[in-house]
Amino acid sequence: MGILYQKINEKINSIKSEFLCNKSIEHNGVKGSFNESELDNLIKEVIPKRYILTKGIVENSEGKQSNETDIIIYDNDILPFYIKNNLSFVPVEAVKYIFEVKSLLNATELKTTIDKFYKFRQIGGISPTVLFSFSSDIKGDELDRYYNYDLDNFFINPIINVLCISNKCYCFKSIEEHYLTDFFTNEEWLNLWEKNGGVNYKKELGFAGDVLEEAVSNVKGKELALLIKSMIQLEIQKQQLNSNDYNLNFNGIDFKSIKFKIHTWNKVHIDDANISNSEILSFLTGISNTLSQKPFGNYLLNNKNIQFKVCAVCYEDMWGNLSCQDFDSNGLNYNVNKFGFSYNSNSENNTHKMIFNITEKNEGK
Repeated sequence: MGILYQKINEKINSIKSEFLCNKSIEHNGVKGSFNESELDNLIKEVIPKRYILTKGIVENSEGKQSNETDIIIYDNDILPFYIKNNLSFVPVEAVKYIFEVKSLLNATELKTTIDKFYKFRQIGGISPTVLFSFSSDIKGDELDRYYNYDLDNFFINPIINVLCISNKCYCFKSIEEHYLTDFFTNEEWLNLWEKNGGVNYKKELGFAGDVLEEAVSNVKGKELALLIKSMIQLEIQKQQLNSNDYNLNFNGIDFKSIKFKIHTWNKVHIDDANISNSEILSFLTGISNTLSQKPFGNYLLNNKNIQFKVCAVCYEDMWGNLSCQDFDSNGLNYNVNKFGFSYNSNSENNTHKMIFNITEKNEGK
């Protein structure tokens, strides 16, 4: 058993015990401060020293401010020296994480947190927003509850990116961006283009070749040489179309430049993992890996592979069109990364649209 894992696990057990002790404090503000301090100290153990934790307000260059926030992680290396001391206002560009910490999560606290983080987004905040709670007032699923409070943003740009409820669950929103060429060859794209009403380029090139071949018998000299050269070029182009090195272009769109995003919500529930404190260890691992940009956080899990359930999915094409939106807090029972799609393109008004479909879901798997 790894030393790092043992020591962090002991500290997690300690803050959980401290939370139980703090429950007897009657003043909610004092109680909250104690709990924030415990979590603050734990996070400091797993992130690089260049990042500083503070409590305060985020401000943008126009002077617009967020609400006071329980924990802000900011990059100390990019701050001018004259604002590093006694920092209470953090420039929005320096913020790497922003946290609200609750002793007991209920509907009111959830709504308040959404409102606070929404204001943070309004002033230009783009860093992950985290809601951590030491307990909850419901036995039901926390992601279900959040989904109902943030319906308009849940799939693509949720106001809260991370939920961690002690002794219950850890949930996080993620985005993967891909190029279409990572999944489809030129030949598959040409077939799809034709299937969706586009031109059959092979057929058209073949027709052009037939016309040139017929014209050969009626010309001589230089014109004949030019026709033969054109026929050779057509044949080369027909062969190149299926090569992935060939640059296909449809209505002004370069096939190699087409990108799309897969948005997912992922969750580990304490009942789904064979490891004590799995929800907080996974939570700390996520923060550590993000800020370190290396998998240092894996040490916290003692090299154990915790399986996350994919609970929500949404595909977004490079023009902002959405498809395949689906949510089940118990986990989706199909592979969200196996897909097909249709493609529509209108050169007259320069509009393009991809509609994705998830293969296993359509097959009823």
